Amino acid sequence: MTKKDLIEVVAQKAKLSKKAAKGAVETFLNEIMKSLSGGEVVKLSGFGTFKTKMFKGKTIKAIGSKEAKKIVARRMPRYIPGTKIKKMVK
Repeated sequence: MTKKDLIEVVAQKAKLSKKAAKGAVETFLNEIMKSLSGGEVVKLSGFGTFKTKMFKGKTIKAIGSKEAKKIVARRMPRYIPGTKIKKMVK
């Protein structure tokens, strides 16, 4: 399912115009991204939890050239599925 498909489903199920459904979906996703960028945890009951995890910087060797490369420390988003989703996917 793509974002476009999701917008169409929301428009149909909520009996909204596609423009209003697009605005709702965009706002929902933007608020999740904004919260994550601020370091907050987003918990959606039954769906799952979105959070960020800090990874340390490290030095690796490139496979082809055996050259040492530095990877800087960074924060990455993570998703932990809720129990309802785990049961549905089983």
